[in-house]
Amino acid sequence: MPDWTASDHGVDWWLELERGLLLPGRLVTGQVRIVVDRAIGARRLVVSLSATEHWKHRVTTTDAHRNTSTHVVTSHDDVITVPVIVAEPVELDPGGTLEREFELPVPPLGPASLEAEVAGLEWKVRAHLDIEGGFDSDIERPVQVAQPTGLLRVGAVRVGAFGLYEAADVEAGEVTGSVALEPMPLVCGEPFHGSVTIRPARVGRLQEIRAELRLAVQATVSEGEREEITVWAGRLSDAVQLSGERRFEINGRLPPTALPTIELPHGRTDATFHVVLAKAWARDAHLVRDVAIATTREM
Repeated sequence: MPDWTASDHGVDWWLELERGLLLPGRLVTGQVRIVVDRAIGARRLVVSLSATEHWKHRVTTTDAHRNTSTHVVTSHDDVITVPVIVAEPVELDPGGTLEREFELPVPPLGPASLEAEVAGLEWKVRAHLDIEGGFDSDIERPVQVAQPTGLLRVGAVRVGAFGLYEAADVEAGEVTGSVALEPMPLVCGEPFHGSVTIRPARVGRLQEIRAELRLAVQATVSEGEREEITVWAGRLSDAVQLSGERRFEINGRLPPTALPTIELPHGRTDATFHVVLAKAWARDAHLVRDVAIATTREM
């Protein structure tokens, strides 16, 4: 149960939410308390939930001498704000206290929090006093909105063709096989397990077999930037001779960072699982399948 304190323009704030991870389509309850060091008259006390998107893209400019230059800029957009009036008006004498409970509705489709450089979305909760004839006062803190597995399963968010299948066939040159992962979708901060089955067309020796979960983050605007994040990596086998069908176990845990499969107004993510067959003096072969990543299993 997160809670925050602050002092701003003669007002001491205390703000609490019932939970730190907010679920789309649900109400989150909380409490707000203010103590003032002077008499105030405020039009209203408002608690709001808001989301701001950011994305990086290249901009080309031309100077007076017709020389062009290109640089990367970060743009921002206020995606949504959900305000709730907690009290109106507010009249307090010096030393006066006001405490109220509230309920904040979380938008049914989020969008979920995304913590990436090229594109991302940050949610904040803010309590604000609209003071007549003086400086307004507020407290603002970051919160996280989840990407539930349910939203991915019902098709509310676009995923790769086989992103919700526990098992998917894979192929790289003369090597075929399948990669199975459970649970699917994968969940940030939680363990997963599975296996890879490899069927080479001929006998061959590998230096190692490793696995990587990668998230491609794309700013979906003109000249938008792109980055690829290795969310998880692990070694499945040391040097090995491949002949016939072989099976290797996969076990891991995703970090708690909010890196879900998501579509934003100006960005998106796509997750893939790579089984890398490392060869000496040759290009590594990648057996790749689509996956989906959620933030929570809660519905």
